[in-house]
Amino acid sequence: MSNPTEPAVLHLRAKRWVPYDDKIIIRGVDMTGAALKAQIRLYPDAPGDPLISLEQTAPLAQGLSVSVADDAGVPVSTIRMLINETTIEQLLPFATNGTEPGAEIKLSWDMLITVVGMRKARWFAGNFIIVPGSTQI
Repeated sequence: MSNPTEPAVLHLRAKRWVPYDDKIIIRGVDMTGAALKAQIRLYPDAPGDPLISLEQTAPLAQGLSVSVADDAGVPVSTIRMLINETTIEQLLPFATNGTEPGAEIKLSWDMLITVVGMRKARWFAGNFIIVPGSTQI
């Protein structure tokens, strides 16, 4: 297996006022021991600190976690991406990109992965959209 030459385009949609919890499943790649990092920015290559930076962590904590299973001899890696509700709420108010109240907020994200025995590569990239909501608890 070699690194991807281009990242898979994956647009993510996070709902405001609840945690974001999603999984990416990759068949045929054993990501045991892989290093992962994802960042969310206002736009691709935006300078300065990211709006959200996700590091590798334990499965129930904010960040990225990996588990690997075997399906008839084929490795199946699952990447879990968890962003706490409070982290998403800290992006409000968010007027710097011209977003109107009640509108979706379109940001940019990507994920770098270094699989053991391979070079670091950008595996996923796309829009990170925050969907508005009404109920706040």
